[in-house]
Amino acid sequence: MKKILIVGAHSDDPIIGVGGTIRELSKLGNSVTVLSVCGDRIEGYTEAIELLSAEPVYFDFSYAQIDEEDFFKRLEELMKKLNPDIVFTHWYSEILYDHEVVSKHTIKLARKFEKEIYLFEIPASSQDFQFDVAVDVTSSYEYKRKAIEMMKSAFKEEVFEKEIMPSIIFPAGFRGIQIGCPYAEVFKHLGSRFPLSPCRKKLLDLSKL
Repeated sequence: MKKILIVGAHSDDPIIGVGGTIRELSKLGNSVTVLSVCGDRIEGYTEAIELLSAEPVYFDFSYAQIDEEDFFKRLEELMKKLNPDIVFTHWYSEILYDHEVVSKHTIKLARKFEKEIYLFEIPASSQDFQFDVAVDVTSSYEYKRKAIEMMKSAFKEEVFEKEIMPSIIFPAGFRGIQIGCPYAEVFKHLGSRFPLSPCRKKLLDLSKL
């Protein structure tokens, strides 16, 4: 069993970027913790993450109000407590400030503690995203959809219908076409320390993480 930490800036980000993979990892018996940095106690977040069979946690920073020094300290404490084997977080080139801040500090700490790192995409904000790892999430796709729908009340109706839901529906199908399965999620693998490995394109076998 592996211990896995997913770090997202906002409560919807882990579901959009890695929701299907969260459930696939959990199904295999891994311990998965999902952190929302700008938690703001969004209604439905806890239930959505639990639907994906993961453990939800959150910090109480507000949108575009992350204190970088405080965030770094709190994330460092969480990583020491959880001691994850693998860390997932945002792509490093992002339109949104929160995403970029979270990515920068999460990668820095994951490097410090020599964790394996994967970066996920957010279709509305990830700039020039490139992937070299894919996960077949076909069997978990409907759970991903249900999870985001559980947080619908947290968004303006137009934002949910025109930005959030399309970010769930279309990328999974498009990436699936690219990979050769009905639905997929894709990631940039930043390599690992043990063993020291380069980035390379591969279909990720979650049972062998």
